[in-house]
Amino acid sequence: MDPSVIVATANAAAERLAGWTPWAFTWGRLERGHCTIFAGARWTLFPDGTAAFDGTVAAEPGRAWVIWHVDLLDARGSVLGSLATEHPVEGDWRKFVQTMPGGADHHRFRAWANFDAGLWDAIASLRMHWSC
Repeated sequence: MDPSVIVATANAAAERLAGWTPWAFTWGRLERGHCTIFAGARWTLFPDGTAAFDGTVAAEPGRAWVIWHVDLLDARGSVLGSLATEHPVEGDWRKFVQTMPGGADHHRFRAWANFDAGLWDAIASLRMHWSC
């Protein structure tokens, strides 16, 4: 299955400051078939090169949400690098998976990642490739 591509940029109200202020990228509701990521799903990047994903998802039992990879983009849309998971799936350091448990209507999808902290000042947006 080809992953969908969703591009998100930082919230318009967000202010990027020097120091330890995180950079948050949020999405509205995303749907594909019987799978949904609800509005407010967010990747938060920190200047030390760490990142966290937090979102609520729904799908049929036994289905899996897959974030194939997340690209870090500069202001021109050029790829700077990708987020790398702390828990590789099938040897893939860029893949994040949340299997839906039986009987759960909504489930929290959390993931942790790392990236090259030297890219911090150049990051302008993220591109998330996903499928369900």
